[in-house]
Amino acid sequence: MYQMHKPDNLVEMLEESISRYAENEWFGVKNGNNEYVWHTYREIGARINNLRSGMAILGIGRGDTVGIISNNSVEWAVACYATYGLGARYVTMYEAELAATWEYIIKDSGIKLLFVSKPEIREKLSHLAGISGPVKNIIETNADGPGSMTDLEARGAMQPFPSIKPSADDIAGLIYTSGTTGDPKGVLLSHGNITSNIHAILKHFHMLSEHTRSLSFLPWAHSYGQVCELHAVMRIGGSYGLAESPATIVDDLAKVRPTLLVSVPRIFYRVYDALHARMKETGGVAEALFNMGVKSGRRRRELARAGKKSVIELSLIHI
Repeated sequence: MYQMHKPDNLVEMLEESISRYAENEWFGVKNGNNEYVWHTYREIGARINNLRSGMAILGIGRGDTVGIISNNSVEWAVACYATYGLGARYVTMYEAELAATWEYIIKDSGIKLLFVSKPEIREKLSHLAGISGPVKNIIETNADGPGSMTDLEARGAMQPFPSIKPSADDIAGLIYTSGTTGDPKGVLLSHGNITSNIHAILKHFHMLSEHTRSLSFLPWAHSYGQVCELHAVMRIGGSYGLAESPATIVDDLAKVRPTLLVSVPRIFYRVYDALHARMKETGGVAEALFNMGVKSGRRRRELARAGKKSVIELSLIHI
């Protein structure tokens, strides 16, 4: 069973996991052949170290604010943990957001370095960058050459910078509300806020282990996905396959074969409807077996609520 103990900051938590689970797969990303390619804790850890050093070259340090506008990606996580390792704050924003909202959050939180996933996002915010603007550098995560994350990692590899270990009370980041009732409000989250939740999750969900695998589609820009999936699974050496898009979730499930899904009801309903539609279209034996499996699952759940076991479970216990 998971023992609740230190570390009480995300930097030490990350470094313990990279040391303990170095050869475990961490992130799976689709390649050009529509297949998942997996990257280990050791590989991602090296990228985090290099980016942290590159960010230090740009002058990012303790108490500074780093922002990102991106969907879930390996680069999102690398920038996140690199920021924590400098004692800086990480502010997350959605790609599907108004430029005016990005600009408000950038100014309100005092973002000094901004990562963006697309050149068109950079273009929309270019007027905020430079000597006279609040943002000193805008870095593209999915590009090569000067001004890219790849370039910054390469620079950092040449000038290593050791990680800073924040205290539990140090601010890890800000997560902004939707702003539906006015301007977005930034919620300050400390390292202790986040790590205490992680310890509690892993203490009560004792089935989670280094063999846990998730299909990641819930935005890490939201506290639920970030804490319960990104950070908690990292803590126990598990892995995540990154869903290509909401439309591909059903196909991605078959490729990643997750043991854990962190989601909200709306997504589960979407998966449920897609599976039923596909089985109805396939028909025949496949549809019959699928319906039998659903019926069996419902029966097992009903019996479990009544404190009983199914015939299948009793047979397995007997064996």
